[in-house]
Amino acid sequence: MAYQLYRNTTLGNSLQESLDELIQSQQITPQLALQVLLQFDKAINAALAQRARNRVNFRIPVPTLLSEEETEPLHQPCL
Repeated sequence: MAYQLYRNTTLGNSLQESLDELIQSQQITPQLALQVLLQFDKAINAALAQRARNRVNFRIPVPTLLSEEETEPLHQPCL
């Protein structure tokens, strides 16, 4: 899923490490850990959607397919 991208942040990594420790000590089940991660994904995305102020738009020019030497003059009929 696209919104799992935020799991690789410092906060997301810390959460995963903590959940792994809880699973290893048998304090929670792997299913509960997965539910926590899914809730984290939803919460992070909701917070960013509401609070994000800066957006980036990229404009990429169309690449030139032919150099000027390779192009032929355009002849338009006279009307």
